[in-house]
Amino acid sequence: MTENLTLEAVAARPNLWLAAHKARHGKSRRADVEAFWLHKESHLLRLEGQLLNGSYEPGGYRMFEIFEPKRRMIAAAPFRDRVVHHALCNLMQPALERRFIARSFSCQVGKGTTAARECCRRLVNRYRYVLKCDVRKFFPSIDHDILLAKLARIIRCPVVMRLCRQITGSFQTGPENAADWFSGDDFFSINRPRGLPIGNLTSQLWGNFYLDGLDHVLTDREGHGAYLRYTDDFLLFGNDKGRLWDLWGRVEFELERLRLKLAEPKSRMLASREGVPFCGFRFLPNLRPRILGETKRRFEARRYRMARHEPPAKLTESIFSWYQFSQEGNSEGLRRAYTRWPSDVR
Repeated sequence: MTENLTLEAVAARPNLWLAAHKARHGKSRRADVEAFWLHKESHLLRLEGQLLNGSYEPGGYRMFEIFEPKRRMIAAAPFRDRVVHHALCNLMQPALERRFIARSFSCQVGKGTTAARECCRRLVNRYRYVLKCDVRKFFPSIDHDILLAKLARIIRCPVVMRLCRQITGSFQTGPENAADWFSGDDFFSINRPRGLPIGNLTSQLWGNFYLDGLDHVLTDREGHGAYLRYTDDFLLFGNDKGRLWDLWGRVEFELERLRLKLAEPKSRMLASREGVPFCGFRFLPNLRPRILGETKRRFEARRYRMARHEPPAKLTESIFSWYQFSQEGNSEGLRRAYTRWPSDVR
C-alpha cells in the first residue's frame, strides 16, 4: 500500500473530491465551507495544482476552547487545509492501520469507543488486576522529529513526506504547556518542536501511530496480550501483580524514548473488583458497566446550560445522544429521567 502513497495519488481529482465531501460532512452550514463549496471545482483545481507544483502552504488555525468531555484548546484548520488532510489520510490510513494491533482503538472504522468498552468488559471479567495508564498531555507533547522519523519508515515518497512536514510544522505547542525534562536534555532539547492540534484529522491518525511501537513492545516482545489502548489511555490486565509492576517500568522506559510521561495520579494499579474507569464507564467483573459520576455531572451541567441558552431542538438532540451513550451501561433510571422534558431547568 505504501507504493501507492504518492503525491500524484494524493492530489488526484477523485481523491480530492472525496476528501472535500468528507471534510464537509456535518459542517455544511459553516460560512467558510459554503464559500468554498460555491466554487468547489475551481478551488479543488487550484489545490491540485498547488500540491503538484509544491506551492501549497497550510493556513493559520482558528483557536477555541471546548469543555466536553474536558476543557481543551482546539485548533481548527481552514476548510481548504482540512480537504488536504482528508486527501492524505484517504491513502495513508490503510497503510498505517495494517501495522496496528487488534486491540488498538480510536480513529478506525469499527474500532470506536463502543468496541473499546466491549473489549475492556471482557478483560475485566477474566483478570484480577489492571495497570491503568494515561499519557500526560499527549497531543501537546508529541515530538515532531520523532513522529516524522517514524512516518519516514512507512512513507517512501519524499514529496509526500515534505507535505507531512508542512502539516506538522504548521502548529507548535505554546509556552502554556511547559515541556517535560528528560535525562540528558539541554536547552535545545527542551525547545524541540512538539505538539499536534487536536482538531486535525491527521493528528488523530498520527497520534495513534505514535504509540504503535509501544503496543508491539508490550504484546510482541513482552508477550502480554491482555492489553488494550484507546489513543493515550491504555490498560494492562493480569493475575500477577508483580508482573504488572515490571511492565510499568517498561512502559515508562518506552514512553521516555518518545519524550512522553505518564500522568499521575491517573496512572495506577487497580484491582478489577474496585472498578476500572475507562471511556466514561466504570467496569466491574460480571456486572454491566456503570457511568462514571464525573461523566454524569458533566452532562447535568451541560443540560442545564443548554436548556437556558439553546433552542429546544438542540437540547433534545443532546439528550438523545446521551440516551444512546448510556444504553451501554447499567443506567435504566437515568434513561427514564432524561426521556422527560427537563422543565425543571426552565
